[in-house]
Amino acid sequence: MKNKFYILIFASAILLSACSTDFQVTGDWKETMVVYGLLDQSQPKQYIKINKAFLGEGNAFTYAQVKDSVQYANALSVTLQRIRNGTNIGLPIVLSRDGSIPKDPGIFYSDDQANAIYSFNSTGINALQDDSQYKIIVRNSDTGVEVYSQTGLVKDFGALSSPSPAAPSYSLISSGNDNYKFIIKFNSGVNARLYQVMIRLHYTDSTATGTVKDSLDWTFAQQTTSGLGGGEVMDFGFVGQDFMRYVGHNLNDYPALIQRTAGKLDIFVIGAADELNTFINVNKPSTSINQDKPEYTNITNGLGIFSSRYYKAPVSKVLSGITLDTLSQGYNTCHLKFGDAAGVWHGCN
Repeated sequence: MKNKFYILIFASAILLSACSTDFQVTGDWKETMVVYGLLDQSQPKQYIKINKAFLGEGNAFTYAQVKDSVQYANALSVTLQRIRNGTNIGLPIVLSRDGSIPKDPGIFYSDDQANAIYSFNSTGINALQDDSQYKIIVRNSDTGVEVYSQTGLVKDFGALSSPSPAAPSYSLISSGNDNYKFIIKFNSGVNARLYQVMIRLHYTDSTATGTVKDSLDWTFAQQTTSGLGGGEVMDFGFVGQDFMRYVGHNLNDYPALIQRTAGKLDIFVIGAADELNTFINVNKPSTSINQDKPEYTNITNGLGIFSSRYYKAPVSKVLSGITLDTLSQGYNTCHLKFGDAAGVWHGCN
């Protein structure tokens, strides 16, 4: 029995020794292309971001500062092919390197780096058609590595059914009803899985030296559809007093401020395709003990996401008189010096 015990100890020592000396974190180099792109036919220009993945011995933050670690030189061919009913339509769209968007400072930033973005103008003959699929093909002419992916487009989901398009203003408050609910409602579009709604309050600050225009955004929790066929009722209602509390907590008074004037309120709606919804869900922070997360990509031979969204042009209207009065004199916002419906601020008393 004792001999068996010693044999087990000896075998374990050999195994642990082999693990400590033979295991390598890094292996032979392999080119891995990372592609991020969302097509949106509501926009006049489309952007695709393309980088390299990298792994090496030493400090990863140092590698991130090296342009060649994360970016390609001029070796990429990037094209977009329109496909309808399985047949290629027209010639491929050729994307060009685009340096118009500056790179934000951070880990992946150095003085000689720019955003690795490719773009094309999606107007005229290159306008995106929502009856088609689009296939992106990225090829490195130096190495022959090629990646590709395909997506449909999220179709327009029409006008808002609520608030009423005929209403002259947005009324977020009702007299005598602190639980009055403002309803944003619409029908989903074809191919949309995820919806995001945001409202933007425009305002102008007046000081002794002039006026400054600004805005405040309030984004609501995302909602998903049960299917991709469109026509589902999406409801993003909120209580008007919650809006007042949000404004009260996210704007400040300051010594130079004489008075604020509330401007129009915008309603933004963005629909996202199924693949983008999956990508977002997979990459959410983990709330479980197990921090290992699955990897999701729909880029063949590479990593990233190629999908679509639809950005609905905002619907903008002025605020109703009672909403302006509450913004000016209500207990959540009276300290912010908003003028009432008559344009006068009376203070918190």
